[in-house]
Amino acid sequence: MSEDKNQQKTGKQLLNDTQEAAERAHLLREMNPTSAQLETELKHEKRKHSYNRALRSTLYTLLARAENRRGVAGETVTHDFETLRLPSLVVGDITTTAEGAEVRVKTADAQQLFWACVRAEAEDPTEFTQVEAAEEVTVQLTGLMPDTEYRFCAYVADADSRSDLAAKNFRTAAPDATDLSAAGTANCYVVTAPGVYSFAADVRGNGVSANNDQESKHFEAAIAVGADWSADWLWASAEGLVSNVTLDAASKRIRFEASAQRGNAVLALFDGAQQLVWSWHIWMTDDPSVNLVSGSSPQYQFLDRNVGATSTAVDDVASFGFFYQWGRKDPFIAASAPVNPDGAAIPDGEAFQTALEGACVFNTARTTGWTTLRNDDAAIATGQSVDYAAAHPMTFITYGAQVGTSGVGAWFNDDNVQYAELWGYDFVNHMNLKTMFDPCPPGYKVPGWYQEVMADASKTTLVETGAYQSRTYNGGYWPAQGYRTDAGRLSNVGRYGYYWSACSYNHNYPAQGYKGYMLYWYSRAVSNNNAQNEAIGGNIRCIRE
Repeated sequence: MSEDKNQQKTGKQLLNDTQEAAERAHLLREMNPTSAQLETELKHEKRKHSYNRALRSTLYTLLARAENRRGVAGETVTHDFETLRLPSLVVGDITTTAEGAEVRVKTADAQQLFWACVRAEAEDPTEFTQVEAAEEVTVQLTGLMPDTEYRFCAYVADADSRSDLAAKNFRTAAPDATDLSAAGTANCYVVTAPGVYSFAADVRGNGVSANNDQESKHFEAAIAVGADWSADWLWASAEGLVSNVTLDAASKRIRFEASAQRGNAVLALFDGAQQLVWSWHIWMTDDPSVNLVSGSSPQYQFLDRNVGATSTAVDDVASFGFFYQWGRKDPFIAASAPVNPDGAAIPDGEAFQTALEGACVFNTARTTGWTTLRNDDAAIATGQSVDYAAAHPMTFITYGAQVGTSGVGAWFNDDNVQYAELWGYDFVNHMNLKTMFDPCPPGYKVPGWYQEVMADASKTTLVETGAYQSRTYNGGYWPAQGYRTDAGRLSNVGRYGYYWSACSYNHNYPAQGYKGYMLYWYSRAVSNNNAQNEAIGGNIRCIRE
């Protein structure tokens, strides 16, 4: 109350002084003043000017205090000052959140602080928010975009002079991320809702070596992430599916934003020389573990869809999922139609170039798209097939020739025994240990021998459904999406089912050589022990560990 009275008194005094000054000026014009009179009048005017400046500053301060008492910053103002005589202020520490920031500003003896916040790439602001200054002022910024670069600008001013503009850039914090690897690391992570996610980038798959496979021993479980490394996406099934893919080298985690779309994407880790170190599949779908499907025994529990599928509807192409070469962790696109239009087998053509190929978009800064390479190509050093495959997740390694004892139809280029347990199945002991090359999400793995996990497989238990030779088993849907030949071409879409097991070869059938074993069917037969060339692309239905 006393402050308001003082303000009123000061305003009245100013009015009286103004009237007095007008009268004195009139008298001076009517008389011929002496030098002494002029000097006296000049001193009086200087005192009056100083007083009025102080009064204006006081009024500014009182206004700001009134605004601050209401918890509201002063109005946005524009003001031109003729002089820049006040000392520069100091923009101190800036503490950020995902949506705002707290800025500490140290000022001198000025009465007002003027501040603005703009995007870092914008020009200096012309409009500022005015607040009462103090020796140290804390400015609260709200409504900012997460993980975005901004520039805070400020100056201080009194009634008719100001400081230089001070500016400081800052970046808002990234939003909190859901840890996909909290329950364990893997080569595939399921995302069921839009948001910000992260996972450990310093572990290859689940970090478990492939038993006794010599070539797999080339890989350490841990990845020594460098300070100059980076992360990015390689391909996705649609534009905008994932965005803002980054690597936090300090925490050794890859972060990304997922949209609300359903689909798939592959993210990759790159070293300082921009060489691909490892890659991960992001599977954006409804939770495939909600309705698990029993195998021939309750101990075997399958996910309700193929890896990469976003649907379980009969005859829906979205139920297909991806193809995998035996022993590899890398997904390859399937067909975009449930069957060839004429109902016959897919005609031969160039791999990944037929009209039936599934749609996807590529990060052209990182890849030129799907490619093929013969297993006997000089680009793959002898004994380095797995190394090459891990560094080239979009290259389908076709069978060109048998190299040593690699086996007919293999993607390897040396003794096949080096690769027998890439997916962890020990045939002698009938054990299936998930490895770092397994393409399934945490808690799940490529199923072991189908003669064990689906021992009752037959035309009776795998019931034909839909229009395209698909099957149902124990309430689960298994689409017949054909396969990719060992040359990379789509084949028998809508006619055959090819589902890989983790079992590489069967000692009971040595004449068949080293092949991968799978669940297989077509219109006239069902087999849970079918041997196929390891370079073909088949489906994977993950089973609970």
